[in-house]
Amino acid sequence: MAKSKSILISGNPYVEMREARGGEIVKLRLVYILGNTIEVDEEGKRTYRQQRKQEKTDLWLWNKKHLTPAESEHNRVTKETAKVVRETREREFLSKSRGYMFAADRSKINLYEWFEDYIGEYSKADERVLRLSVKRFRSFIEGSRRYALFSKCIHPDQLTPDLVEAFVEQLEKDCRGEGAKTLYKRFKKIITAATKQGVFLDNPCDGITAKVEDEGRLKKDVLTADEITRLLQCKFDRQSDDVRRAFILSLFTGLRFCDVKELRYRNINYEECTLTFQQQKTRRTNTVPLRPDVLAMIGKGEPDSLVFHLGSPVACNKSLQHWVSRAGINKHITWHCARHSFGANTYYNLKDLRATSELLGHADSKVTQIYTKVFDDRKRELVNSLPSIEE
Repeated sequence: MAKSKSILISGNPYVEMREARGGEIVKLRLVYILGNTIEVDEEGKRTYRQQRKQEKTDLWLWNKKHLTPAESEHNRVTKETAKVVRETREREFLSKSRGYMFAADRSKINLYEWFEDYIGEYSKADERVLRLSVKRFRSFIEGSRRYALFSKCIHPDQLTPDLVEAFVEQLEKDCRGEGAKTLYKRFKKIITAATKQGVFLDNPCDGITAKVEDEGRLKKDVLTADEITRLLQCKFDRQSDDVRRAFILSLFTGLRFCDVKELRYRNINYEECTLTFQQQKTRRTNTVPLRPDVLAMIGKGEPDSLVFHLGSPVACNKSLQHWVSRAGINKHITWHCARHSFGANTYYNLKDLRATSELLGHADSKVTQIYTKVFDDRKRELVNSLPSIEE
């Protein structure tokens, strides 16, 4: 009866020799180790069993003490062939079971396509920021004299730490506040996932960080209560009514532009004077109270109808900046400043970090602590506004 004799070449899978009838030859087969299973009997005794899979081959060796030169050459060639077959099968096995990629595979990868596939299967709340980080990376490549040759295709070995550092430097130049840090964090997240899947041997982002000057402080301008009043009192011909009302709503609720643009009348509970919506950025459902005057400004409409008809963020911010200038406010105000203004003014009036955090829909109140800095700055301004001491 045929029986296994020994392992010829180790690895996973390994090449095992099995005697054929007569014993003059041994046939070779591949044995895959798939893992272990645990069986527990009625007494609680555990038995570990190794899961294996076998694959037959057409390879065989002479199994005799004395071999002719031709038989020795046959065995030598067969062993070399078995080694190549085993290594090939190991590549295929690891690629399927662990998502691992070898050098030959990596050299064929276009990272732009890999990024699209990864984000296409991504389902977490920061998907939008992940896409934006890749978009900014491609814009950096296309605008760079040094790296422009990678604008259509870039392979893993071409994404070097030097290139990553140049990308981060560009982000720090182009972005305000913590934008560079946020975008690079998502880009690094994608590269880390690629590294775990074997796309990179070493993570090119390791040791590289995006710097944020004066971290922990609010970088965007904030409108004070007096400035908001001036803005509300400022009306002029050809002013966009939708931009005006939508921005006022953001000032009184902290809604982001992406949220206010998609707002529908069904999100408003007129009886309870509340607004319930799903945040586009975090996918968290948030409910904020509405003042009667804000509710009256919104008005009523069909449940599925948009509350505001807004254009692109660029167009709306341009209209907003014109409005701010007409109101005599000398600040660089973008739409997101409404959210920061709401957070800063709410904390300034309530001195309640948790309540401010819940109104803004933050998952972690630590994020809201940035508004405490605004409060500290305001206190310093009040102290500095006192008369000078003259002796």
